[in-house]
This record gives sequence, structure tokens and C-alpha cells, in this order.
Amino acid sequence: MQPLAPNQRDVFLDAVRGLALVGILAVNLEHFAGVGLYAARYGSSPPYTLGREILAFFFSGKFYTIFAILFGLGLALQYRRFVAAGLDAPALLRRRLGWLLGVGALHGLLLFDGDILGTYAILGFFTLRYLGQEPRLLDIARFLLAGYVLYGLFVFFLRDMAPVPGSAEVFASGSFWAVSAARLETWLASTVLGSLLFGAELVGLFLLGIYLAPRWQSIGPATLWRVVALGLLVGIPVNWYNAQHPDLQPLRGLGGLAFALVYMALFRLFWPRLGLLHPLRYAGRMPLSNYLLQSLAMSLLFYGYGLGLYGQVSPIWFPLIAVGFVALQVALSRWWLWRFGQGPLEWLWRRFTYGPAASPQ
Repeated sequence: MQPLAPNQRDVFLDAVRGLALVGILAVNLEHFAGVGLYAARYGSSPPYTLGREILAFFFSGKFYTIFAILFGLGLALQYRRFVAAGLDAPALLRRRLGWLLGVGALHGLLLFDGDILGTYAILGFFTLRYLGQEPRLLDIARFLLAGYVLYGLFVFFLRDMAPVPGSAEVFASGSFWAVSAARLETWLASTVLGSLLFGAELVGLFLLGIYLAPRWQSIGPATLWRVVALGLLVGIPVNWYNAQHPDLQPLRGLGGLAFALVYMALFRLFWPRLGLLHPLRYAGRMPLSNYLLQSLAMSLLFYGYGLGLYGQVSPIWFPLIAVGFVALQVALSRWWLWRFGQGPLEWLWRRFTYGPAASPQ
């Protein structure tokens, strides 16, 4: 089964993935750059506080939500293609998810203990049972509500019981092996805890993507504007509250969903006029490769075995760093796709799924 040719791909969805890469990196920089150590060294200055509030209000919870919706949508579209080709769709998707789990483990050990790929893979196995049927909006709402309640209970009552990440000094000045040991311990705990803590919410978002798969292209401007209005009505006060508690963000899931839908709806409404952002589709065509490239570059930039900038960069700069780095990734992705047709990890993923007969486009 051949991969989709460029003229068969939905460039809008690819561009949304590219946009999400910006937000994911901006949020992950809080971990890569060590905001806690920065505050301990330099204090909570107004720029520091403003940076944390901007991240909490505009970024945190919004872009993993977009990725989760697109993940579910992608599962549904792949299932449909496999079935239409007469293939064993559940078996192929289980292989894909197994490969993703393995990549997530290596990512968590070697690059970023905040990896979410493993969590997506584990919960993806559960979500497969909903493919080939019509997910009900009521079921989606139940999963999301359960996830929001569970996270709120955790923040207010169980947070002190969570695993403590490795020492900031290890990340700031430790060797690659010392940092990797800290990463392994944290990744194992965070993957299990993340699957339990965010499981219901992420499954709800996957199901929302499955629900939207056959209908999102038919959603008209009137509906999109209603989504924007409702998302802002809910999202502004909720995200304002989260921004005042950037280390807790007890309503992160609800605020994330509200603004994620606003971002996606506005992006869709103004897509024809956003020509400057259309090149994001190149980065979005190879999201896994770019996600791991972000982790590689940021770990070398901030950790002690690299340039050692851990704890030295204010969060006020994180959105600009994310925009600049993804712009570089867009250019690199365009060049790579022109030469090879698929991202390197996307090619490996496809080869593992179909076997040696798989070939790049």
C-alpha cells in the first residue's frame, strides 16, 4: 500500500500539525530550559512571571489537545484506508502503535523524559475498539469530564504524592549518562502516571478526532464562528485562572480544549488568507521526525552535556524560540521532502508497519 502522494494529502491538516509543533515546543521549553532553577537563581521577576502567564494562557494544554484530536482523526482515516484496501486494519494499527511505544521509550530515555508518545500509544490501543463505529458525543463528553475531574483531584489532593523529577543540577551540569538515568526514572513514572491521569481526557480527544474524521470538511463558517464564540466564552476566564496558577493549572484540560478549538476554527476560517503560514504544512508532513528533532536540539542547547543553558533563559523568550526553531524546521522539512518524499522516522514507521516491501513515495 503506497503512502499518500503530496497532491492527495490534506494540506490544511498538515499545516495544523505544523502549527501545533510551535505550541508543543514553547510548552516543553519550560522543562528543557529549567524554569524552576531559573526562578531559584534569579527570582520571580516581572518578565519571568509574565512569561509563565503567557505560556499558561495561550499555550499550555492547547497544543497537545490539537495533536490528540488529530491523532484520533488520523487513526480513523488510516482505518478507513486499510479497510478499503482489504487489509487487516486492527492488526496494522496495533503494529503502528507498538512502534510508536518503542520510539517513545527511546525518546524518554535519550532525549526528553516528558515524552507523550508512549502515553499516546498505550491509550491508542484502547481507542482501537471504537474504530469502525460511530462514537457518540455523550461518550466523548463523559471521557473528557472524567479526565478534567481526575486531574483537578490530583492537583488539589494528590500532587505531593507524584514522583519527583531528577535534580535540576543533574540536568544543568550532569553528563549524558547521568541525565539519561534521571530521564529513565522520570519517564517510567510519568508514562504510567500520565496514562492514568490523562487517560480519560486523551481518549475523549481521540474519540473527538474519530467523530470529526468524516465530517470536519463539511463544517461551515457559521458553525466555526459559533465554536470560536463558545471557546472564547469558556476559555478566557478558565485560562486566565490557570495563568494565575501556572504551576498547578487545575483547569488545564478544559482551558486547553476551549482554546484549541478556537485556534483550529480560526485557522480554518482564515486559511485562504494565511498564505504566510501555509509552509507549516512541510513541517506537519513529518511531525514525528520534527518532534524528536526538537528534543534533540533543545537537550543539546540546555542540558549540561550540551551548551549548558539550563536555568539561564527566561520563559518570556520561549514562544520566540519556538517560532524561530519551527521556522527552521519548515525550511529543513521542505528540503528533505523534496529529496526523499517522507520524513526519516515516518519512513521507518511505515517500513515497520508493512514490512520490507514498503517504499517511500
